Amino acid sequence: MTSASNQDIPRKVAASQGFQWVAAGFRLYRKTPLLLSAAFAMLFGVVMALGLIPMVGGALSELASPLMVAGFLAAYRTLDGGNELELPNFLAGVQGPAIPLMAVGAVQLLGTLLIGKIMLGMGFDPQAVITAAQSQKDPAEMQALLNQAIPAVLTGLVLFTPLIMATWFAPALILFGGARPATALGVSLKAVAKNWAAMTVNGIALGLLLFLAALVPMLLGLLVAMPVLFGSLYASYQAIFAVWAEDSARPPSNVVSL
Repeated sequence: MTSASNQDIPRKVAASQGFQWVAAGFRLYRKTPLLLSAAFAMLFGVVMALGLIPMVGGALSELASPLMVAGFLAAYRTLDGGNELELPNFLAGVQGPAIPLMAVGAVQLLGTLLIGKIMLGMGFDPQAVITAAQSQKDPAEMQALLNQAIPAVLTGLVLFTPLIMATWFAPALILFGGARPATALGVSLKAVAKNWAAMTVNGIALGLLLFLAALVPMLLGLLVAMPVLFGSLYASYQAIFAVWAEDSARPPSNVVSL
């Protein structure tokens, strides 16, 4: 148990920790790799199956994704505590703060839809670009399409960045810290901004990991890479937040239990 004030959290850590989080995620993954990979395959399959439901599939898939993230975070906390991991641990999000976690999913969904609409309004038509590339149209026509698309894509990247920042740690803050969705989103945004160097290094390392995983036939590499990514997320949360808790969730003594 550690006494701490929320004013000291989120911590600022060294940029080099971005690599260390990936290494820590891999070490945790190695404790029970088959179960973690099987759990990812099962839960990811459920999320993808939801996405196939006509009309509402995409929305349901987006709402369910933070529940999967929370399940893996709970699993890694179990392993980190030296306890035996079991499949029910992966249901921590469903059995716990499901509604707040789904609220984060709703923010992701609405943010993505809004940004997509802005990009389309700027003239970005991904289908037209793909069709033009496949049909090998006149280079001048292709260049015109790219000239129209690039400003919209750059705008999309600028707008997606704060959305990703706000939702990155939100599931962990809700699951472990008892945060309300709005608080979790705000604190996550602050944490990523405060640790931009470490998060950039972490993002590069995870991007390289996912790239290498994508080279494995049938995307089987993702069965390793994605659990390691969740392990890295858990390690980064522990480094930056560890003792953070929503004020209303604190014990009267203002002591936070890890």
